[in-house]
Amino acid sequence: MDGALPRQDAAGPRPPDVLGLLKRAWLALLERRQHPRVTLQDLSDRELMDIGLTRGEIDYLTPQRAIDTLRDNTRYLLSRGGM
Repeated sequence: MDGALPRQDAAGPRPPDVLGLLKRAWLALLERRQHPRVTLQDLSDRELMDIGLTRGEIDYLTPQRAIDTLRDNTRYLLSRGGM
């Protein structure tokens, strides 16, 4: 065969290998579990300064922390007979 493509390639691209896709997805999941995400709280003051933040500004940027603060303040007021 003078330069002709093998029969399987002549028909076009091969369908994706399902087992290969599953293996790559599984390995990606394992990799992610071994290396948890870094949060803003984990950064040093210097690293925060490099991205233009201070430690005090983190609470304003993360909605979950704001909800936690609101919940804690409400509990405090309720325990003191307020509201």
